[in-house]
Amino acid sequence: MTLFTIFIILHLHLTPPLLRQAHKLVRADDKLMQMECHNAEVPTTCMQCLKSNRRAATADKVGIATILVICLQNHAKTLATNMSDLASRAKDQAAKTLLQECGQGYSSAEKELSSATSSLKNGKYDDAERFVNEALKYELTCHSKTGSYKERIPENLVLEMKIYEQLSEAANRIVERL
Repeated sequence: MTLFTIFIILHLHLTPPLLRQAHKLVRADDKLMQMECHNAEVPTTCMQCLKSNRRAATADKVGIATILVICLQNHAKTLATNMSDLASRAKDQAAKTLLQECGQGYSSAEKELSSATSSLKNGKYDDAERFVNEALKYELTCHSKTGSYKERIPENLVLEMKIYEQLSEAANRIVERL
C-alpha cells in the first residue's frame, strides 16, 4: 500500500467520529448557554444577547459572562447617545437637565462595564461583579428620576432601559456564580 492510500483509509475511518465529537461540543455549549441564561432569570434576553455573538457557541462560563457584559456595554452606549440626543431637543429645562444626567450616567456605566470585561479576562470575578453592579446603579438612578417624564421619553428608549436592567441581572447572576 502506498502512503497516500493509507492516508485516505485513515482519513475515512477517523474523520466521521471526530466530526461527530465536534458537533457534540457545539451542542454542549448550547446547553451551557441555556443553563446559564435559565439561572440568570431572564432567559429570553440573555439568549438573544448570546445568539447575537458568534463567539458564544464556543464560550465557557467566563466567555458567556463576558459576552453579556459586552451586550450590556453596547446598550449603555446606545442609551447614553439616545439620552443626550433627547436632551438636546428637550424644551423643558428640568427635563433637559435630567436627560443630560442620565446620558452622563450611561457613559459612566459604559466605563464601569469596560472595567468589568477586563476583570473577567483577568480572573477577578468579584471586581467584575462590583463593576456590573455600579453600572446598574446609574441605570436605576436614571430610571427612578425619569418616572415623572415617562410620557416624554420614547417607548423604544424605555424598552432599551428595560433590556439594560435585564442584561444587568443576567450578567450579575452569571458572574456571581463564577
